[in-house]
Amino acid sequence: MSAHLYPLLRSLVCKEFRLAYRDRIMSTLAIIIYTLFLTSSLLTVFQYQQDQQSREESNAKFRDQWKAQHTNPHDAAHFGTYLFKPLNLISAFDPGLNDYFGTTYRVEAHVQHEVDYSNAESNDALMRFGSFTLALIMQLLIPLLLLFISSSSLTFEKESGTFKMLMAQGIKPVQLVWGKVLAHYLFVILLVLPIFLLMLIFLWFAPSGGLLIGRLLILIGGYLLFYLLVTLAGVLISVCSKRSGTAIMMVLNLWLFCCILLPKIATGMADERYPLVSRAAFKNEVRTGYLKGIKGEGTLQERGEKYMELLLRKYQVNRAAQLPVNIDGLMLQYHEDYQNKVFDYYYSRLENTFNQQQSFLTIAGLWNPFLSLKRLSMAMSGTDFYHHQRFFIEARKYRNDLIRQLNLELAKHPVNGQQAYVANPEFFAQLKDFQYELPPLSRVIGMQQTAIISIFCWLLLLSLTLHFVSKSSLL
Repeated sequence: MSAHLYPLLRSLVCKEFRLAYRDRIMSTLAIIIYTLFLTSSLLTVFQYQQDQQSREESNAKFRDQWKAQHTNPHDAAHFGTYLFKPLNLISAFDPGLNDYFGTTYRVEAHVQHEVDYSNAESNDALMRFGSFTLALIMQLLIPLLLLFISSSSLTFEKESGTFKMLMAQGIKPVQLVWGKVLAHYLFVILLVLPIFLLMLIFLWFAPSGGLLIGRLLILIGGYLLFYLLVTLAGVLISVCSKRSGTAIMMVLNLWLFCCILLPKIATGMADERYPLVSRAAFKNEVRTGYLKGIKGEGTLQERGEKYMELLLRKYQVNRAAQLPVNIDGLMLQYHEDYQNKVFDYYYSRLENTFNQQQSFLTIAGLWNPFLSLKRLSMAMSGTDFYHHQRFFIEARKYRNDLIRQLNLELAKHPVNGQQAYVANPEFFAQLKDFQYELPPLSRVIGMQQTAIISIFCWLLLLSLTLHFVSKSSLL
């Protein structure tokens, strides 16, 4: 670059800001954006506090009920409990799939539940339109406003006759184009940066918020790169358009296609290409596999008889009544282990289908950077499918361990006459609570490499296209 290029770009940017100030573009946009941000923030904070309070009260209630039990361990296993997916402060920014996949897991003997009780089940508007969140504004509304103002940047110069005047002053078309890009990108940075700074400050002083700062920084970087991409697209359309009306129609169609239609089409194609069995069919498979056995391992009765013979040989006795342990506890755990095995057997195929769908959507993000941004945003917020799946796996592990402890506690106490064993509250109180932590940031970044590469590749492609098109179209 020549030495006089920087002063030239600075003067072009200053000119754009003076025009924006004179036409009240910046002030109007700022009022619109900050009004939406304020409304969304209030709703988000209210919903977050309500959800967090509900979780804390429910956890305390179930824990108190659990500790107060004075009953048979297996009865306690049937009584069960509930596990709640922990909230984090960034998840309030982008709830992602939490509203649709549920946040509650039921712990119960003999039954393998799924994560359930989603907000969308009882909210038809949420199913159709999604919740009004900060991420919705950042992903849809700001890009639309940015496309509108950037797409008319060059067409305004052409229609007002100032384009030829600028060329007569020695400004090259490429310099003018990049001045427009820089000016409009600075517009959007000035609009959203205060919001991001407030989020950073809030995380810094919030309890455990420091653990999320790395995620938020990557989130901010992803959005700022995407806004640069949107700016390039808007200015490119302005370069190729002769009139502002044509440019506005083009960007509106582009926004609808990339941000509304393509994500739905990609999701529909993933579901059609890799269809999932229904929940009822899956539960029937697990039940049938448990009763009849898998891999030729015999029916429920046959497996029980073989296990009984194994126990009699192990303890060298002839009858179950002679065993030094409670046979009910051991038998219950044996069948529980086999049911877990059957569940894992059929769920592995279901999980493979889930992974194929996610891989398809990841590849679709290469063709649509908006989809890549959306997936990156959910991943950093801990609300994508990977985090949902991780919670489900950890919850199932806790459930299986808890049921095992209860059954083995029963097995340690042989039946004394007709009186069943009753565990005291001290036993239930020493059982550990469910603990869930977010996966390491490096792991999440590794899974979002394709999305990050997609955004950078589109930036490079649009930059090169804009550079060469501006040389030929504006001469």
